Amino acid sequence: MKHQTHVSFIGAGEIGSALVTLISHSGAQIEQWDVDSSKVPHQKSLETVVSEADILFFCVPSWILRVAVKPILPHLKKKTLCVFVSKGIETKTHLLIDGLARDILPKGQPIALLSGPMLAEELIDGHGGAACVGTKSLADFKRLDAIFSEQDLHLTFASDMKSVAVAGVLKNIYAIALGIAAGLEWGDNRKGWLVAECVQEMITIMRALKADPSYALSQAGLGDFMATGMSTYSSNHSVGRALATSSTCEIKSEGCQSLPSLVKKLGTKTVKTLPVIQALRAVLENGANTKETFEELFHC
Repeated sequence: MKHQTHVSFIGAGEIGSALVTLISHSGAQIEQWDVDSSKVPHQKSLETVVSEADILFFCVPSWILRVAVKPILPHLKKKTLCVFVSKGIETKTHLLIDGLARDILPKGQPIALLSGPMLAEELIDGHGGAACVGTKSLADFKRLDAIFSEQDLHLTFASDMKSVAVAGVLKNIYAIALGIAAGLEWGDNRKGWLVAECVQEMITIMRALKADPSYALSQAGLGDFMATGMSTYSSNHSVGRALATSSTCEIKSEGCQSLPSLVKKLGTKTVKTLPVIQALRAVLENGANTKETFEELFHC
């Protein structure tokens, strides 16, 4: 008898629930667990959800990822494929998601990153999406592709996990800039200029961090940047819109969280060559007037 794939999700937020919806007709046995048990009716124990999983998705923000992973370790099978959808940098260690995953999981644990234009609301509504699967193993890519094969989620294999991770961080940060442009009611000409500037900076940063610059143009980079940067569903876009009309923003997003760590990883010399990053820092970290700062950016 063919083995039924068991797929478990840690986190029952928007993206976790959207992915559950996508694979609900795949024939896989699906379990979901959240620290807030009210989000998952008839939730099983964490031990059961983890120990039965062939594929385990972590659908939590990067800033709580280490805390979320720690209690699952005693129950994790050696061959379980751990899939991370977070796109950020751990503040304390400055580790990207690929490095963070290796740091907290047992040595040799199969790992994959899922990164691309996957707005949860659109996935749930049946509009589809796309993602790079960052993994060293083609076999692990095929394991993931199999559970999504009948769904409207286009997956591509990407063997360079670090480059997928860097691209994911950058798209979140630069999406804030597009949100600001929308909030300032910039015209399409200016927005087009800003997109080009952002992509060029992404390529520069990829090189500086010794990542493959072509990934800036991948689904994990440009594809997700455009989706996230333009969508009102996106928290990073919403942060930008809020900053356009107010000097403060109470919304927490991966882009806001990652910017200071990215700057430290790059160093002062490189940051000085990145006008959009400098503008975002001025607004987010120094409380500069958003409209004035972005007018100066456009005319620099």
